Amino acid sequence: MSRRAILVTLFLLGASIVAVPVAAHSLSAPLYPPDTTYRTLVAPLPPMPPYNGWVEDISTSIRLMRITRAGDPLYDSGYPSHAYAKHQVWNIDATMYKFYSVALYDAATHEMLRALPGVLYESFWSNTDPDLIYSFRPDGTIRTYTVSTEAIVDLDRLEGYDIVRVGPGEGNIDIHDRYVALTAKRGEDFDLVVFDLQQPGVVVSTTFTDAWGTGGSLAEHIDWASVSQSGHYVVINWDSGPPWDVQPFDGHYGVEVYETTTLSFTRRLVRYGNHGDLCFTPTGEEVYVQFWGEEGTINAYDLATGATTVIQTDDDFGVGDAHISCRNILRPGWAYVSTDPSRGGMVVAVKLDGSGTVEYFGHHFSTASTYDKSPMPVPSPLGDVVMFKSDFGDDSDPLEVYEFEAQYVAFRHVMLPMIFR
Repeated sequence: MSRRAILVTLFLLGASIVAVPVAAHSLSAPLYPPDTTYRTLVAPLPPMPPYNGWVEDISTSIRLMRITRAGDPLYDSGYPSHAYAKHQVWNIDATMYKFYSVALYDAATHEMLRALPGVLYESFWSNTDPDLIYSFRPDGTIRTYTVSTEAIVDLDRLEGYDIVRVGPGEGNIDIHDRYVALTAKRGEDFDLVVFDLQQPGVVVSTTFTDAWGTGGSLAEHIDWASVSQSGHYVVINWDSGPPWDVQPFDGHYGVEVYETTTLSFTRRLVRYGNHGDLCFTPTGEEVYVQFWGEEGTINAYDLATGATTVIQTDDDFGVGDAHISCRNILRPGWAYVSTDPSRGGMVVAVKLDGSGTVEYFGHHFSTASTYDKSPMPVPSPLGDVVMFKSDFGDDSDPLEVYEFEAQYVAFRHVMLPMIFR
């Protein structure tokens, strides 16, 4: 049977695999799945696509493209992977992406452009300049790295701390590249430090005595702290329970909001913090979106007023291995979430207006049997492509996991020209 006949047969069987590289961002304008309301979709497990090949998730018309290979010596496990759902993988124009602070890749071909210098960890893409990476070293050094010239420039160094982190682990820079909230360990004390990246220097800091506790690189009483997308607020998710509102740390618990330039406390959003991210609604309000709430399974909490909007009520959300990301900063108004394999194992964009509107970005097909295999979906800045990790139903090797891109391509109309080309 000819290659053409095999591809047509596979297409008609609903298990289309193409091993021809097709740029994830090759469409002239962003294309999004149709709006609908949520229900659990069941899909058969397709065969694992080859590197730079793709397979159709027949339940959603989503193309799942595998973009990594095994055996990469730059990574301890041999399997390249991104860091976390709340850390943007792509630069702002989605022409490149990076995994951790290890290596840089071409977003169209998925080939490695270069290994990154070993002095950048932990690093974040600029939200305004596609050629710029910000670096925040544990020793307090803050620097930039220009991709095109490979130039490294030190902006400042925070002295007197045992360790300085962004988050730790779950923080971000605001969308204007102005402010970042740094979490700094000084003995058992926790310093929250707001740093200005444009006029380099500390804007304000405050000390929470004993709040770092006996933790090492992670604080004992704080899950994470981050500046909001606008830069107007700093949000702290305290880790002081359970029960969180009965055993607070020095009066702090749940998710708290502070004014960025003064670090003055403004309000508590919710008494218990779960997986979540800082986002915008479609009408421009800044919200914290998380699994769990007094009502609903996904809730949005207004940073300015404290008002709560129930986003989803389906029990599939927030169970087991599930994450939320709002790194789609050029497409505000949506949060991208994953569901546990026991609840369909899907990647879904949910609209942050309380309407219940969702967009399906397919099944991730990961067993999520280990933390390394957690899908941790992260959308591109435009939110038209989602990157996630998956072992495609095979948990025999706890380290084996690949990176995939999920993209809606309206298969029944777009895919045939790709196949017969």
